[in-house]
Amino acid sequence: MATSTAPERPRTSTPSPDEEREIDFAGLGRSVARRWWLVLAGVVVGAVLGYLTSVGGDDVYVARTTLYLGTPLSPSGGGQIQSLATNPVTVGEIIRSEAVIQDVADEVGVGPGELRRGVSSRAIQAPASAARTGQNPLAEISVRGPWRNETALAANALAETVIEEISGYVDVKAESLREQVENQNRELEQIEGRLERLEAAATGPGLSDLERLTLQSLIGFAEQRRGQLVSERTTTRQLLTLADTVERSSQVTEARAARVPARNPRSAMVVGGLIGLLAGLAAALLWDSVAGRRRRRRSTG
Repeated sequence: MATSTAPERPRTSTPSPDEEREIDFAGLGRSVARRWWLVLAGVVVGAVLGYLTSVGGDDVYVARTTLYLGTPLSPSGGGQIQSLATNPVTVGEIIRSEAVIQDVADEVGVGPGELRRGVSSRAIQAPASAARTGQNPLAEISVRGPWRNETALAANALAETVIEEISGYVDVKAESLREQVENQNRELEQIEGRLERLEAAATGPGLSDLERLTLQSLIGFAEQRRGQLVSERTTTRQLLTLADTVERSSQVTEARAARVPARNPRSAMVVGGLIGLLAGLAAALLWDSVAGRRRRRRSTG
């Protein structure tokens, strides 16, 4: 008995998604390569427009001031301790706080919103060798706005606020050292007076040998104490100088306003060039389809 076999259907191979993507990307690349001049024209036109917008805008003023944050040490002047001055985010948090912005805006006579938009800070990093020694970086405060005098006043006011906020420990330490110096000076004056009286008494007539010996001993003790006090006062003064000049924060440079373009020309050209690049790529990819539609309209018309 014969069996009938159905004819086999030809098998069709379906392209894989990876092959389709490769073909699409290849076609897109060829389209862009054929119309490269559109991409180049878009970049050039975008960069030129970006530069013109930066030049044509109104000028603004920028005032910058540099701060030394200080290096707080232990009470005896030994190792460095952690404080607000050693925290890298302290300056930015202080100058952007709502209370500080409002106080400074009222002080210089500008709007808090405008001032807040123009306030910025950055750390001025030290070289790698200085960073290894634990030296704190400098900090820069910038104020940008449409005012000339007010930008400098605001930058200096913000710097003073930062110094006041982060120098509390050092200020208390310095005040204690000043009181210590005053006490040492007062005790030295008392010892000087006592020495004058003892020396006058020791040279007086009618003293026995025992009395004269006793006075000489008292003079020796007073001179010994005076020498100790002079040495202690020298050390205290050195610690006070260290606190005032090294540990405490200070304003290195005073802010002065400078006129600058409202937009950075270089940044505006880069942004304009990127926008032009995207526009050029889109034009190159759509060129064939748009041109084909026009040709079909003309042929059917």
